[in-house]
Amino acid sequence: MKKSVVTNQLIFKVMRFLTLIYFMLSVLFFAAQASPLKAQGLNNRISFNFKNGTLTALLKSIEKKTSLSFVYTNKDAVLNQQVEAVKADNEMVSSLLDRILTPMQLTYVVQNNQVIIKKAVRVKGKVTDEKGLPVPGVNVLEKGSNNTTTTNLNGDYSLNVRESSSTILFRMMGYQTKEFTLKGEAVVNISLIPDETGLSEVVITALGIKRNEKALGYSIATLKGSDVNTVKEVNVVNSIAGKVAGVNVVSTGSDPGSTAMITIRGQSSIATDNQPLFVVDGVPVAHSLRATSEVGRSSVDYGSPVADISPDDIESITILKGASAAALYGSRAGSGVVLITTKSGSSAKKGLGVSFNSNAMFDQAWMFPHFQNQFGAGEYTDDPAVSTTSAWGPRLDIGTKHLQWNSPLDAQSGKPIPTDWVSHPNNAKDFYNTGSTYTNNIAITGKNADGNYRLSYTNMVNKGIVPHTDLSRNTLNLAATYILHPKVKISTNIGYVNNKSDNRPSAYRESVTQMVYSMPSNMNINDLKNYWKPGRENLEQFSPDDSDNPYFVAYEHTNGYDRNRITGNVQAVFDITNDLSLMVRTGLDLYNEEHETKRPFSAKRFKFGGYGVDNSFFKEQNTDFLLSYKKTLNQDWSFGLSVGGNQMDQTNRSTAQRTESLSIPGIYNINNARAGTITNAQYNSRKRINSLYGMGQASFKNMVFLDVTGRNDWSSTLPAQNNSYFYPSVSLSTVLTDVFKVKSDLLSFAKIRANWAQVGSDTDPYQLYNTIPFNQDWGDVKRATIEFNLKNNFLKPEIATSYEFGGDLRFFNNRLGLDVTWYKTNKRNQIINIPTTITSGASNRLINAGNI
Repeated sequence: MKKSVVTNQLIFKVMRFLTLIYFMLSVLFFAAQASPLKAQGLNNRISFNFKNGTLTALLKSIEKKTSLSFVYTNKDAVLNQQVEAVKADNEMVSSLLDRILTPMQLTYVVQNNQVIIKKAVRVKGKVTDEKGLPVPGVNVLEKGSNNTTTTNLNGDYSLNVRESSSTILFRMMGYQTKEFTLKGEAVVNISLIPDETGLSEVVITALGIKRNEKALGYSIATLKGSDVNTVKEVNVVNSIAGKVAGVNVVSTGSDPGSTAMITIRGQSSIATDNQPLFVVDGVPVAHSLRATSEVGRSSVDYGSPVADISPDDIESITILKGASAAALYGSRAGSGVVLITTKSGSSAKKGLGVSFNSNAMFDQAWMFPHFQNQFGAGEYTDDPAVSTTSAWGPRLDIGTKHLQWNSPLDAQSGKPIPTDWVSHPNNAKDFYNTGSTYTNNIAITGKNADGNYRLSYTNMVNKGIVPHTDLSRNTLNLAATYILHPKVKISTNIGYVNNKSDNRPSAYRESVTQMVYSMPSNMNINDLKNYWKPGRENLEQFSPDDSDNPYFVAYEHTNGYDRNRITGNVQAVFDITNDLSLMVRTGLDLYNEEHETKRPFSAKRFKFGGYGVDNSFFKEQNTDFLLSYKKTLNQDWSFGLSVGGNQMDQTNRSTAQRTESLSIPGIYNINNARAGTITNAQYNSRKRINSLYGMGQASFKNMVFLDVTGRNDWSSTLPAQNNSYFYPSVSLSTVLTDVFKVKSDLLSFAKIRANWAQVGSDTDPYQLYNTIPFNQDWGDVKRATIEFNLKNNFLKPEIATSYEFGGDLRFFNNRLGLDVTWYKTNKRNQIINIPTTITSGASNRLINAGNI
């Protein structure tokens, strides 16, 4: 054991050392390659205050402060140019010249220390994709200069270049870079071709930012819509199973509508459920895993709200695995993030489009436990008892006869007649049905120069393999974008989902599965379908032993629910300049859910029946902004800087009324409860997290990439002295095949990456101070009790620190790929409950401890 620990520590230190070496070499590479492209004087910084005058006077002022000299190719034109007041404060000469000359449609070229001022050549045009649709955000730059611009929302651009024979580069994520050499043209329209190699594949990252996959210094995985909607799972989370390395998906039940638990890179927390944050179109949504509802000794799974998303509406799913990838999403992203992007009308052709698809899927119970079919009912081999669930009675299938629960009566004596003592090994198979799921979707799309939309309706009807279980879902989704102004774009995505079921299957003890599995093999389950005693319908069930009849449980123990959910967001993007943009957005996730539980008379646990109604309400609103600045300095260098903030408000409310004793059989209404048997429960909670964050990216020659992020959260669930916590991340990636100019049919692409990050997380509401809850009334006396879990008003946030080092190799023109990642995550200050002596007045107490 000690040797294993030492080995792990040694490996960790070696990987940290290699990461540090990689970082230092990349920095040296940056410095070594950053050779000056201009005269030395252009890189100098100057400060001065120039009042109104001619351009000639301004250039002479610059000459006095530098070693540069200016030459005019059209002196008269230059002399006639008037310049407003210009102030420079430690500004580079090259930046100052760009600022002054560009509005005058002038440019310059450098020869030694001479700067030649000349008339600029204006080139404009439109950039479209292979379908002829405009492509906004394309970087347009003149090769060998600092002259750059980007296309607007309509794909239009305008650029001043130095020569009528200059070469213009067009760069955009996901498309092949295109070069165009001018031959005197004033209008140049370009059509970009998608990069089919995948080396420039665009992926969605934190906060919905689109990035080039090769620029990322951390590991992510992306699934296309076709990967999840070819076979339409009722719970879309199940579609991820087996498709992404390091991601484990386990369904809590065999029913298609069951909740699915997803873990990314294993479990890192002792007390939490280790579930990732789900983000739909940039807005966090309700948790993916919910506790089951307990009824008696059985549990009922009503499914997760994440499952409400229709597979037909999904464009892509991106999984952010490590802390570095998820750091910008804050405390709830400690276990990773699942980003779901829904379809919009942007990819549709102009005009009106209609699509329809229908899907059918069938389920059968396939894998069963190994049942014991050698002995029949009874406590021991010679036990004559046949009305018991114990199955250790006389041996079966040896030609003997025994009295059984359904033995016929002798016509003369009226006594039961022994019947064949044989097994029925297919009881379980005979009980379960063939389940079916039918999904129909229709989508209408429209697009013109001013915007686009997509309206989608999905109907799903499921019949479960357990008799009398079902699930229906109706989904309506609208995605729309409107270009209000060439610099203002408004978009929205609104969805409504209704889930309804008359009966959801239960699990564990007292469930129908437990009844079927524990049935002695000498009983034939097909003889139990008439589960009411003749003449005693709704009063007394028919059961051959001391347990409930499986069909009685299936048809009369019902667990219905009805959930109405609304999700949506409204987003506005303002292109303040070609390089600066502002995004503001607000998103809402709201649902109301009602559970109705019915238990009939004569149930083993509910002799006089039972009834319960639960109502739960959930609302989460996220309001955020992001100010982004992107700049392509020249052919080699580009960078981006973003700052933003988010406010998350979350509200939970629930009420419940239950009774385990009814007055009149078959009347399921809380007013039918016997006097004094109603129990009431209510819970309310609120939570808020305020956040500020920022990120920066730098790229050198599109082959070395550095990312830095930082976020600070203020959580309402932590004490005032500890409710603020900051967590940063740094990642670096290098495309080795570009650095070393590798051209090989064998090795198509090689990239190494490294990152370090921290992510903080808080706790649930109301974990700081103990309260006095109310208990069940004692007659007309109101009772209060004490909590036996001692809260802690000195809690600190959990902090996860992650290290990651990996590589991406692709061979034979990207036909074969290998992605390898080594990572280590330590989570400290874990918020856990530990047992304590009851003499302290509490059985458990909440503390910060643990390091996993």
